Amino acid sequence: MSDTQPEQPKEPFAIRDYIAVSITLVSILGVLALAWVCIHLGKDPQTILSTVLPLIGTWVGTVLAFYFSKESLDAATRSVASIAKQLTPSDKLKQILAKDKVITKDQMFFKTTPESSIKLLETLDELEQKKKGDRIPVLDAQDQPKYVVHRSTIDQYLTAKARTASPPDLKTLTLQNLLDDYADLKTKLQSSFVTLNESATLQDVKAAMDAVADAQDAFLAKNGTPNEPIIGWITNNIIADNSRV
Repeated sequence: MSDTQPEQPKEPFAIRDYIAVSITLVSILGVLALAWVCIHLGKDPQTILSTVLPLIGTWVGTVLAFYFSKESLDAATRSVASIAKQLTPSDKLKQILAKDKVITKDQMFFKTTPESSIKLLETLDELEQKKKGDRIPVLDAQDQPKYVVHRSTIDQYLTAKARTASPPDLKTLTLQNLLDDYADLKTKLQSSFVTLNESATLQDVKAAMDAVADAQDAFLAKNGTPNEPIIGWITNNIIADNSRV
């Protein structure tokens, strides 16, 4: 990006510009005319001018203050707008700590292993009732991250089971059943997230997600490893929302 800024187009000479210039000129000419009259009529100019000049000075000062403050405000506004346009999404994300945007563990809807205890249909009902989005983090008993399961994955699995010749009772199906029926799904779910330390910025989170295929989620932990309790959860939607400029 070039450091040279395009020259700002000049505004046309507005009515307020004419008013400011006119008042200033009229005031100057008025003072000169008043002084000339006083001198030629033999009057004491000091008394007259000491009465009139403060009034004229205040008047002119007020007009000029308005005129130049308006110009300064316009210039400042243009400068701020120019800087905002130069700020890239990456620059903005670098300025935001992930811990300031994290979904804390207390705010999360999550499930805890063992997988055989997580009933799929019941989980979807809870997710719907609590209106917690479409993803279900799964933690172990030590609050360490194991999977992030998307609602669409569960929906597809339950639909496929319901369409079989002898469908099982859907209420009994668990996450363990899902993992057993799809051999490669466990590995995919375990690699669908990254873990970073609590000092990471949102740009660090985005870079870590981009480095892992299909990663859409991140967990924050004190030291940034998956083998410790999580502090909170960052989704790709949070990254997108905070990268807008």
